Amino acid sequence: MQKQVLVVEDSETNRVLLHDLLEKVCHCCVSVAANGKQGLEMAQAGLPDLILMDVGLPVMNGLEATRVLKADVRTGAIPIIALTGYVSNEDEQRMIEAGFDGILPKPFDVRKLLDKVCVYLTARSDLQL
Repeated sequence: MQKQVLVVEDSETNRVLLHDLLEKVCHCCVSVAANGKQGLEMAQAGLPDLILMDVGLPVMNGLEATRVLKADVRTGAIPIIALTGYVSNEDEQRMIEAGFDGILPKPFDVRKLLDKVCVYLTARSDLQL
């Protein structure tokens, strides 16, 4: 079964790049959301295998959306990777406290992004056996 990845990113350029990259290279089915509220609703409805979440989102920021998803029994086990330009130790601590499972700084290194996506999707497959 094809893996489902949700990309929550307010930059249209990044949404298109991540969508195309993950579909073509990782052979995932990718959905995209432009703000935190939309991403939260799509995650709750679709239960993706992985979420790539920007932190600085409009309507509802990525920290709050992640807190809500991690507190929900249906979505709490979905790995969520932060995509962020905020990289101080303090920012990283806030992301960990919010429930993010990993952090990829922006601008992201494509190889690191693909490696991290592969690790999380493989781990998720192992859990579902």
